[in-house]
Amino acid sequence: MSDLTRWDPFQEMTTLRDAMNQLLTDSFVRPRGLADGSQVPMDLYETEHEYVVNVAVPGLKPDNFEITMQQHVLSIRGQTQTTQQENARYHIREQRFGSFMRTVQFPSQVDAERISAHLADGILTVRIPKVEAAKPKRITVSTN
Repeated sequence: MSDLTRWDPFQEMTTLRDAMNQLLTDSFVRPRGLADGSQVPMDLYETEHEYVVNVAVPGLKPDNFEITMQQHVLSIRGQTQTTQQENARYHIREQRFGSFMRTVQFPSQVDAERISAHLADGILTVRIPKVEAAKPKRITVSTN
């Protein structure tokens, strides 16, 4: 005697919904050219004296980066390595591996000679000082 399995139409709908969510995520949230690991999370903020770029790069060492500044454009290139287990069948694999590149164009002059980069706890921090002319100047108002 064989076991009968009741057909559940909603089970197939769930699978279709998951497939559509993945399609939309890959197509719009993460454009196709960036879905292969070329995108790493980055924060950029500005203070009165400098721009600061933070890039999340867990597991990388300083030797894994090439950082350049040319004509107001900062480029950060790197390479992440895969650690695939032998004889393993992955059910979920969300970590991205391969080369990546992030570029930032700054709206004002920066002091390229004083740029510094520091790697700690999986965060690459690049500090880009502004030139004196780009810093805001406080102007006092006088009377008479």
